[in-house]
Order: sequence, then structure tokens, then C-alpha cells
Amino acid sequence: MKVLTITAILLFNIIVQSSLFPFIRIKGATPDTLMMIVVSFALQTGSISGAMIGFIGGLIQDIIYGDPLGVYAVIYMLIGFAAGYVHDKIFVDNIFFPSVFAFLGCVLKGLMLMVYMFFLRSGVTLGYSLKNLVLPEAIYTVIFAPLIYYWIFLLNKKQYMNRKWHFRRD
Repeated sequence: MKVLTITAILLFNIIVQSSLFPFIRIKGATPDTLMMIVVSFALQTGSISGAMIGFIGGLIQDIIYGDPLGVYAVIYMLIGFAAGYVHDKIFVDNIFFPSVFAFLGCVLKGLMLMVYMFFLRSGVTLGYSLKNLVLPEAIYTVIFAPLIYYWIFLLNKKQYMNRKWHFRRD
């Protein structure tokens, strides 16, 4: 049930992000809801879950948007793993940490994409990208991060999200 719930969340996210969010752009920036979902699950469940959710969410995004397959999958997987690394080291009830990690995740995603674009010889400068693309998206993401984090926090409190698999020997 947990896998179905997370898959439904990722599919719903990609539908909303591609159909609704282009209409609420502010200076060309839209909130990165996948970043918020990956960071929220990673902070609450750990680095392996964060990496898996990031990889699957990024792969769905690569397939839907037609990006080269695996670019966003690897980026979100690394960010999910890094955010989940502090799972046991911070107090997850605090709403400040998800906002900070969502901001850092957006900046890190932008820098990784800039490295990727550098090797493609796109000619986009780092200063322009940080000022006009990465920072507005990161700030816009931070605004929505507490809401999504709180929703996922309540979801993770449900019994079916924490059930462990038990196999018995016959």
C-alpha cells in the first residue's frame, strides 16, 4: 500500500506540475513540487527511501517532459540521498528544516544542471542562470515547502505507511 501511495503522489505531482503550475508562474519561475516531495520523504524516512523516490520521480519527469533519460533521475536521487542522510540527526517535527533543504536542493539541482549544460556547450552563464532561473525557483519552492512537508508528515503517521513486511516460514 505504501508503494501505491507514493506512486500515486508522484503521478499526481507530475500531472499538476505540468498542467496547473505553468499558469502560476512568477517571472518565469514555478515551484518545484517534486523537490519538496523528495526532500519531505527523505527527511522523514531516510536516505534509501529518499534516493528511490527521487530516482523514480525524476525518471517520470524525464519521460513526460522528453528530457534526456536519466538526467533528472540522477539529480533527484542524489538530492534525496543527501537529504535523507540527516534523517536521524534532526528533529523532523520542525518546519524550518524542510524549507532549508528544499532551498538547498533547488540550488544544488540548478548547479548540477549547469554542469550538464556546460558539457553540452550551451553557452549559458552561471551568473545569469543563478540570478534569473535557480534562485527564483528556489525561493518559490520554499514558500510551498512547509505545506507539502506537513501533508507528507501526516501521511507518514498513517499505519499503512509504516507497516513492515513479515514473512513466516512454513
